[in-house]
Amino acid sequence: MSNPINCSAAEWQQRVNLAAAFQLCHFYGFSDLIWTHLSARVPDEEGLFLLNPSAYMFDEITASNLVKVDIDGNAVNGGHVNPAAFTIHSAVYRADNAHNCAIHLHARAGCAVATLKEGLLPVNQFYFDIGKVAYHDYEGFALDHSERERLVRDLGDCKAMILRNHGTFSVGNTVADAFTSIYYLEKTCEVQIDAMAMGRELVLPSQEICEKAESQISRFGDSEKTTWPALLRLLERNGIGKHLE
Repeated sequence: MSNPINCSAAEWQQRVNLAAAFQLCHFYGFSDLIWTHLSARVPDEEGLFLLNPSAYMFDEITASNLVKVDIDGNAVNGGHVNPAAFTIHSAVYRADNAHNCAIHLHARAGCAVATLKEGLLPVNQFYFDIGKVAYHDYEGFALDHSERERLVRDLGDCKAMILRNHGTFSVGNTVADAFTSIYYLEKTCEVQIDAMAMGRELVLPSQEICEKAESQISRFGDSEKTTWPALLRLLERNGIGKHLE
């Protein structure tokens, strides 16, 4: 794939992966018009990350039109930065160098579970792909930069978080990691909502079985080497991969 903006090879690969994540969110029905946002650090450029341009649908996002943003919220290569997106994403990049990608969604099932006092339940083995889930109480639209400290505090060492009365959030060392986490978080939410809608008593595994399942996850390998290539092939088969530039 060509590099029409002549950035470094590492940045271009990060751009392609992030654009693919946007396209996958659209493909799986996780998007919300022009709202919600995905981001990724720019490799080898301290304090810079990539974010979707404002007023673009997820299926319009390409590697080339991603906006490069500095840690103070300035678009260094032009474009407009969504202020709520900056608040949420800059919070994790300021706090932890291990986070190289962050995904925030307003998908239907995730938003529904975000209203439940009990939160996410281990209703299906999808749950164990996520790891421990954090929770952050709703504070209104994320325009107050002071919320960043509370977001990071509530996230802790988790890779996935439910934003109460708002949506879902994930972080990862790679785009593949963050996307896999948010995918299984949303899928678990979908199963939980479907199960609860039947109005019958839920069967939940014991704590012992939950711990066993959590310990088995590592056997399935690194998502960047297993799941991610398969997802990229899915985009190619659907004629989307060739439009990522």
